[in-house]
Amino acid sequence: MNSKKHQIQFSKKILTSFIGALGLSLLAQTAAAQIGSASVQGMIASHLQPQPGIEVIAKNVDNGYTFRALTQKDGTYTFKGLAPGNYQIFLEAAAGKGPESVTLKVGQAVALDFEIDKPLTNADKADEVVIIGSQLKIKSSGGEIGTNVSLEQINKLPQNTRNFLAFADLAPGVQFNQASDGSTSIKGGAQTPSAINVFIDGVGQKNYVLQGGITGQDSSRGNPFPQSAIGEYKVITQNYSAEYDQLSSAAIVAVTKSGSNEFHGGLFVDYTDEGMRKPRPTETDNDKVASTQKQFGFNVGGPIIQDKMHFFFAYEGKNNADPKDIIPEGGVSVADLPADLQAQVGGRSADFKEDLYFGKLDYLISDEQKLELTAKLRKETELTSIGGTKTVSYGTDKKNDETRIDLSHNWRTDNWVNDAHLLYEDNTWSPHPHSIGNGFIYSNGGGQSVLSAGGGPDFQDKGQSGWGVQEDFTYMAVLDHTIKAGLKYKSISLHAKEQQPYNPQYEYDVSYPVAQPFKVRWGAPLSGIGDGTAKADNMQLGIYLQDEWVATDNLTVNAGVRWDYEESDSFLNYKTPKDVVAGIANWVGIKNSDININDYISTGNNRNSFKNAWQPRVGFSYKLNDEHDVTFFGGFGRAFDRNLFDNLQLETTKATFPSYEALFVTADPSHLCTDANCITWDPKYLTRAGLAQLETGNKGAGREVFMVNNNLKTPYSDQFSLGVRGNLSEDWKGELSLSRIVSKDGFAWRLANRRDDGSFFDKGATWGAPWGFGIPGFGATIIGDNGIETKANSLYVKLEKPKGDSDWGFALAYTYTNPETNRESGEVFALDYPTLADYGMHPANKVPNHRLVVTSIVTLPLDVDFSAKLNLQTDQTYYGTDCRAGWNACKFSTFVPKGTFTYNTFDIAFSKNIQTGAWAPDSSVTVRLDVLNLFNTVNHDGYENWFGGAGENLPDNFGKPNNSITGTTRTVKLGLNWNW
Repeated sequence: MNSKKHQIQFSKKILTSFIGALGLSLLAQTAAAQIGSASVQGMIASHLQPQPGIEVIAKNVDNGYTFRALTQKDGTYTFKGLAPGNYQIFLEAAAGKGPESVTLKVGQAVALDFEIDKPLTNADKADEVVIIGSQLKIKSSGGEIGTNVSLEQINKLPQNTRNFLAFADLAPGVQFNQASDGSTSIKGGAQTPSAINVFIDGVGQKNYVLQGGITGQDSSRGNPFPQSAIGEYKVITQNYSAEYDQLSSAAIVAVTKSGSNEFHGGLFVDYTDEGMRKPRPTETDNDKVASTQKQFGFNVGGPIIQDKMHFFFAYEGKNNADPKDIIPEGGVSVADLPADLQAQVGGRSADFKEDLYFGKLDYLISDEQKLELTAKLRKETELTSIGGTKTVSYGTDKKNDETRIDLSHNWRTDNWVNDAHLLYEDNTWSPHPHSIGNGFIYSNGGGQSVLSAGGGPDFQDKGQSGWGVQEDFTYMAVLDHTIKAGLKYKSISLHAKEQQPYNPQYEYDVSYPVAQPFKVRWGAPLSGIGDGTAKADNMQLGIYLQDEWVATDNLTVNAGVRWDYEESDSFLNYKTPKDVVAGIANWVGIKNSDININDYISTGNNRNSFKNAWQPRVGFSYKLNDEHDVTFFGGFGRAFDRNLFDNLQLETTKATFPSYEALFVTADPSHLCTDANCITWDPKYLTRAGLAQLETGNKGAGREVFMVNNNLKTPYSDQFSLGVRGNLSEDWKGELSLSRIVSKDGFAWRLANRRDDGSFFDKGATWGAPWGFGIPGFGATIIGDNGIETKANSLYVKLEKPKGDSDWGFALAYTYTNPETNRESGEVFALDYPTLADYGMHPANKVPNHRLVVTSIVTLPLDVDFSAKLNLQTDQTYYGTDCRAGWNACKFSTFVPKGTFTYNTFDIAFSKNIQTGAWAPDSSVTVRLDVLNLFNTVNHDGYENWFGGAGENLPDNFGKPNNSITGTTRTVKLGLNWNW
């Protein structure tokens, strides 16, 4: 065993034992004000004299949980780590009289001071006092830029997917997107969705393998969590405290519902179909593709032991048949296709099914300790990758399963609060071909795709599983300081199996009458070496220290630092294959280039994990005006995300399941093959046995080679903000802030191929990658590096009038962003230029310069609730290729589609709550009508982006929308809820 491997195994064994023992002991004897919890602080005085030693009680109105705190020498008391909800705060010495009702939101801090009629001495502590005054204030949240999303907004605003994250765009700087395939994602600023993290009951849901930010959200039409189990949540755009980890963009902090002292429950169903929507651009009123959307579920909660133990359970299901259009392209009409292909074009439905379960048990051991157990189960299947030129047979069946379990223990005293979690997670994402058999790709004489049928190429099995412990400790005994410290340890197994293409892919020219392919691509495992599977045992460790310092009555400073570290044995122990190393020794081009290829050759003992993920974070708030609660705030901080295993695993999987390509001799003038390696066509090559004869001994010769930098860094962002918030009137609140976020060291694959003189481009050219100039005996050589960057300078504006007890509420979120990046958003392959710097910084794609989200909830006559949501976006940038200067002088160019708005939708909803009467006096039925995209605006998701070839003018169709749309046409959706 080499020393590096021994070191890893030894350190992991010691760490696992230590942290495991620590976690179990914490669960047994102590336990942190979790992420998203709320707090109440205040002072008790009599005639301006602080009153120490008075017991203050906080009682949760719904479940009866009672918490106690004693005032300190300066008369102050503190409740930290309270679950958001409705509380009564009162004094024991006042015999429970004069309680103050307080509603705590996610992450909110409230100041509540009491004035009593007389001072208390040790001799008369048992005397009853009278509360003669109290003052309640919402404390400033430091430099954090955040927006709370209430349960009322979740329940009443119009919505399509029942994805609770759909309301995250109520926060400036955050987008909730629904792609043309129905999948949903969240992104902040100019960064990708992978940079976000969602924390549910204090626990991050990070995806360590795939894109999407959180598990299950890579290209999924499903929801990450039952909406009926979410109590409320908060969207933190930036400048979060040091306890937030594994993100460089927005943080979403949600708390789940709990059972109460009364039994409550509910049932719901939503429904819409093709008869309740307007036709899409490819349809007519009389010829719409059959489609349905059914969403349904129930929840129930209540007491097991009054005031002590409660349960909550929720289930939500979704059955969709979403419309897709299969249309031949490349100038070929349906009539030009063979009869068997004609039968596969036209409108089709793509099925989707999801089942989501959530359960919670909580037990109040004593006034100081609480135990809680939660579990989530997600089961999901769908047909994807159909539509456009891809037929149903060519599609992909995808499974997406997830299990998460969290056992937490909370312990509070007058001076500290401790919260510990024991965690388990298991997630699997498995796309497989819808059909098993040969795949057929048809193109026209110019090489443009026409139609794809037969067996598709996609076969993957990826996921993560493991356990972890999380410990957060809050110490409040230091005057004017609240100090938090925490530790998280995870032992996670990652896996990725990728066999591409799984089915052989034969390419045909539909314009040439001979029924013979001109090319075939296929994949095969290397005998005795592997089958395209990569596995990793990862150890993750994170620690932080945070101090909230009330420097003066007006100034609060939050300062903290965190450090994260991760070891992955698949990265550290990987050995570059011997045949690749031998080929590099004879690679003339790389020796003459500026690439030090030794930085990418791994011996299994020359790689190191990144150790410099130090993240200082500082925020402040300064109250300028008490009358209007005008507060000036700001902050700066660094946040590290992580490298996705889906990128790093290619180094292994491509080395054990290579793809092959063969060109066949054909008389087709568009695909003449005169090379000595061209193969005479034989029908036997339509079989696996025939293809095996072309695999040159199946030693991987000719395969692509992926190599990762031995000193890989972790991506991060630096965040800066300044702003002001306050009350514009008794009912209206406003906030304005300036933001700058710069992210660096994003992962990218570059082409290492070099011509014999070491150059990338041919002499005099600025375009034309050096294909065919990789490692001798292999295909392309692709190297993984850090280098993707984004920049976003933004202006955020918030305006809000909470509905409360009034008849109406209003919220506005406006974002102006000037986004830049050096690579298309979400694209990790950068193969067109020698370095990422050669791409240059340019406007980031699909990030609008201006975005306005406006919502309102209004109670109409007859107690009908009306709600509306407007989403407007302008100036989204798209990318295209411009070869008008010459085929060796092509370049990437950007353009903004014409029109005032690149996205424009206005949704409304009506609901009426009807009491069921004597037969069920404690229940009600809600009838609901949603109208999505009321004005039937077509929101395009793609545009013609070919600027033209050598010597050509800009094509007439340039910049015009294609058939890809995002969101829905005008759709009516009916809903029925029964709550009891």
